[in-house]
Amino acid sequence: MRTPIKLILCLLMWPALIPSAKGVEISFNRITNGLTTNFINTVVQTTDGYIWVGTQNGLQRYDGYRFMQVGKLANGKGIPSLPVDQLLSCPDPSLLMVRMGHRIGLLNINTLQFTPCRISTKLPEFEGHNLRLIKTAKQIHLIIATKEILTFEPRDNSFSIQKGLLYYPDNLKPTAIQEDGNGNIWIGGRNGIGFFDPVGKKFHGSESIQKLKGSLRELARVKDITHFMIDSKGRFFINCWPEDGPFKIVMCDPSTLGLVNIPTMHKPGSTYNELSSFFESQGRLWGFGIDTFSVFEERSKSFKNFFDFNNLDYGISVNQVVQLFSDRDKNIWVATDNGLYTMTLLGNHIKNGMVGEVLKKGPITSIAPLPGGRILFGSWGSGIAVHRYDAQLNLIPDQDLTTQISSGIPRNDRFFNMVWAAGREESSAKLYIACQAGRLIEYNEITKTSKFLTPKAFMGQTIRSLGTDPKGKMWFGTHGGLLVRSERGLYQTIADLKSSITKIIPGSNGSIWVATDGNGIFEIEVSSFRQLTHLTVRDNEKGLSTNRISDIALIDNVALAIAGISGFDLFELNSKTIRQFNAYNGLPQGVVTTLVVDRSGQLWMGTNGGICKFDLRSQDFKMFDKRTGFLNVSSAANLMHHSVVLPDGKIAINGETNFVIFDPKKLNRSVPARKITITEFRLFDRVIPMDSIRRIGMLKLKHDQNFINVSFAPLAYGGGVDLKYFYRLQGASTDWIKSENGLSATFASLKPGRYVFMVRSQNPDGLFSKTTSLSFQIEPAFYQSWWFVGILILAALACIYIIYRSRIQRLLEVHYLREKVARDLHDDVGSTLTSINILSEVASRSIQGDTLTKEYLQKIGKSSTQMMESMDDIVWSIKPDNDKLSRISARMREYTASTLEPLDIRYSFEANERIRELKLGMEERRNLFLIFKEALSNISKYSQATLVEISISYQGSTIILQIKDNGKGFDADSASSGNGLMNMRKRSEMLRGSIQITSQQGKGTEIVLQIPVKNHINM
Repeated sequence: MRTPIKLILCLLMWPALIPSAKGVEISFNRITNGLTTNFINTVVQTTDGYIWVGTQNGLQRYDGYRFMQVGKLANGKGIPSLPVDQLLSCPDPSLLMVRMGHRIGLLNINTLQFTPCRISTKLPEFEGHNLRLIKTAKQIHLIIATKEILTFEPRDNSFSIQKGLLYYPDNLKPTAIQEDGNGNIWIGGRNGIGFFDPVGKKFHGSESIQKLKGSLRELARVKDITHFMIDSKGRFFINCWPEDGPFKIVMCDPSTLGLVNIPTMHKPGSTYNELSSFFESQGRLWGFGIDTFSVFEERSKSFKNFFDFNNLDYGISVNQVVQLFSDRDKNIWVATDNGLYTMTLLGNHIKNGMVGEVLKKGPITSIAPLPGGRILFGSWGSGIAVHRYDAQLNLIPDQDLTTQISSGIPRNDRFFNMVWAAGREESSAKLYIACQAGRLIEYNEITKTSKFLTPKAFMGQTIRSLGTDPKGKMWFGTHGGLLVRSERGLYQTIADLKSSITKIIPGSNGSIWVATDGNGIFEIEVSSFRQLTHLTVRDNEKGLSTNRISDIALIDNVALAIAGISGFDLFELNSKTIRQFNAYNGLPQGVVTTLVVDRSGQLWMGTNGGICKFDLRSQDFKMFDKRTGFLNVSSAANLMHHSVVLPDGKIAINGETNFVIFDPKKLNRSVPARKITITEFRLFDRVIPMDSIRRIGMLKLKHDQNFINVSFAPLAYGGGVDLKYFYRLQGASTDWIKSENGLSATFASLKPGRYVFMVRSQNPDGLFSKTTSLSFQIEPAFYQSWWFVGILILAALACIYIIYRSRIQRLLEVHYLREKVARDLHDDVGSTLTSINILSEVASRSIQGDTLTKEYLQKIGKSSTQMMESMDDIVWSIKPDNDKLSRISARMREYTASTLEPLDIRYSFEANERIRELKLGMEERRNLFLIFKEALSNISKYSQATLVEISISYQGSTIILQIKDNGKGFDADSASSGNGLMNMRKRSEMLRGSIQITSQQGKGTEIVLQIPVKNHINM
């Protein structure tokens, strides 16, 4: 964040300072966000655009939005933690020369590695001498004050005496050097000044200088030089400071004769001061040092103060200016003992002024444009003052017109000097000045006379506002709410709006808009005085934000802009809707005090935070502060509350103690969209140097290194505030995201993959800059890699195969076991039972008389027959070949025929084709068949049926067995406890199915068995 401090070159002082540049404004902006100290020693900009700042707490890098401390590195090759006294850019753009007291080294600006320089000198007590680095076109020199000058040799990274590159006599006692426009290197010292010719390899001292043409020969008389500068005009500005007296500044101008002593100014009240350095930029020469910061004024040939050291609203409060530096955007950086500042020359499109410049005393209550490039200032207590302004926005008092307007004011009526508003009625060439207590000044521009009126229509109320209707007729509003119209010299009260009237403007359809300080806004038809619209606060937020309106303005007859004590509203004339703006939807400041529309349709507003512009088309707000030349609001006294458009399109806005006049066309000029620089890549809390990323091309991160923050900046230190910034992370999203809170983007929990961070800027015209990109890749964890997933898949397939093989093996074993058991039962037990049955039958036939024995033998035969049938069922159920439902249905059909046909019972048996491939387990198949068998047994024994219908089907995921007869039926409730029915229900439960038995006396019986397939069937 920047804390701007605005400097105004006041009218009372500025004409005496720089008459060749009247009206030029200068802006100071204080840089605070992240500086570790206010003691700033040096500033420099490298070719990559970064600003490097040397402080008492070490070295910091600045990108326009944040500072980064440069210090120790993990490899131990970082810069030492010492105060940094000087910084110089090197011919190698990747290097920065750093002086820390008597230690000098080269800092690689990409890797931030520091390499100490060797200083070859034979001076005893070297660290007791003052050092200064000086850069010429091709060399970097180290001045050991009054002793010697060393030259830097890049090949061995050392400073040494190199007489072939720079020679001077030993008795010169050098203190300063500078290269002139011809390539000669001038060297100043305690014993004079001379120059070294690099071509002839020769030093020219005082004898040679005396032979020069013009006043340059006078340089041979100059001694005790501590600093000097050759400006763009070839003039020498020299600080001469003898050991036994005060310093003095002399100038030697080749175009004139002789040396000129240059007067200087210092901070008022200073007990010690010195002008120790010079700096030239944009055609101006600055002198600075301890309690001294001044600009060279050409007319008087002197250095003059140009701001108030004690007024922080208009200047800076410092004890020492250490260095001035100009960056590539022509911003001048000021290093001081009380912070770091940028100083910008604003040009002649803006003029800030104080009440004392235009009025005897304040406060300023109004500004009104007059013909002929004039402005009328109204005040509370000192009447009015008229000034003319020129193209450079210099104000010149027009005392004649001021006297004409004020001439004849009643001496005993002080209310005529308490001005609230002023305005012209162009149709009648009259100027109206609204005053306290119903007083009104009417100035006739034709007769050049004024009338001082107290019209009864105002009822003694203060006239707070005035404005014309679409026909050019003047209307007035009073503090008590009276709306008054002027017509042919008569004043008529039109309405009582019950609240102080703050603004009257013409409407678009023969009406006027009237704003009040408590009762909202009215639209009144001029011809009939009928109220057309009344805008007020509503509970549903579709009304005004507040009924206390400070100003209104019509934008292109499309919308009515409304300034209130709480927010800003926009009334759409066509849709009759109101949109409220506040801090949550874009309004930069909460209180809007005044509104004015420029000729391009842009809305300008005064707020509690300064001047703001609103674009109706884009709905964007833009704040203007000291970086663009406007004074920041520091109190209610300089809060802007009134604004007008001047005839030439310029805008004037005033507060109680100050005013500003500016050209909106020049402020509306768009800055180019600037390519963005990615300044920092942060992985969690660890910063990865951008140089390392650029060197490796693609940054590769581990799977758990997925929380990153990317910082970026335009590396613009003046116009970057006009830009918008958008970024996206390709690989995670395709949408561009507007950067809202600081120029950085944070991404958390990123998945493994390739990503490209992209960022660009957009200027107010909607044009985008080139996109800056940074690629990185998050490697998957070993368990997320393709080979690990492949191994897992292969392992899973292997397990599945093993399980499958094991199951197949087990099924085969069961299959073979079932085959063996069925075969053994059939061959062994079956044959034995058959033998028993045959033998019992033979024995029964051979016994003739013994009835009891014969009966026993018949029972044995019958039991063996039943056992053979049961054995046959068991063998059938055990046999794997019979698992298919089609085999089950075939056996059912076979059993049905063997059971019902002997009894002459007709039957039908239907089997769905879908059951052919279904399989049941051995136990399920047995239970199903036994249920079927029990049902047919009951039919054959008890039903007396003549027809049985049997069906087995597969529907959805269920096997349905349905058996229906036309027998005599039975009572299902009374017969439910029978063993047969009970066994059928138990077996259906074992099948996890359901059985439903429906029967009535004389209506037959129906049995429905449902078996879910998913629990019992293998496909």
